[in-house]
Amino acid sequence: MTPIPEDPAKLDLTRAMEHLVAPAYVIDRDGRFRWLNKACVELFGDRRGRPFVDYVAPEHEQLARTNFARKAAGKTTIFDLVVLDRAGERLTLRITSAPLRENGEIVGIFAIGIPLTQTATGTRSVLDDLTPRQQEVLRLLAEGLETPEIARRLGVAHETARNHIRALLHATGAHSRLEAVLLGMRHGAVVPNLTQPGQQDEPPIADE
Repeated sequence: MTPIPEDPAKLDLTRAMEHLVAPAYVIDRDGRFRWLNKACVELFGDRRGRPFVDYVAPEHEQLARTNFARKAAGKTTIFDLVVLDRAGERLTLRITSAPLRENGEIVGIFAIGIPLTQTATGTRSVLDDLTPRQQEVLRLLAEGLETPEIARRLGVAHETARNHIRALLHATGAHSRLEAVLLGMRHGAVVPNLTQPGQQDEPPIADE
């Protein structure tokens, strides 16, 4: 494996961000989307050139504007925001973001949003009917594993692992592995660990 260079500017960070399971995006100083990774497009559609507030739930628009202003002033923020996905359905994202600088000047905002588990009771989803094997495959996909690695973890042949993945996609109605993982994150079947030890009970708030 090639050693990591001391200068991070030499790293291909854009490609790495493209492969993040969590939605990531860049907003310019005018509040318009300029770049979205694959996960963001999968979940929300291609929003490049459009104002970010157009996709925020009305009751959270002021919160979104306030945090955007803080980031434009150089602050780093973490907060929960209710947004609308490509189907117009509500989704809560835990957003961590920071200003982007060029020659010392803030030119935009970079952010990553983690879909949080929905808390509505009595609501079923397609994930409720997954078999234990399909649930296991979903968790392995969420770890970023490819088919050969999944086969080894399950102790099955490569083609058997591929069939399990196909069965998962069919059961969830997902068109890709990424879409299945995002669906799992939305409904709590796979939950990313966003807290450090000892901080589990601290609610996320916008930075002052």
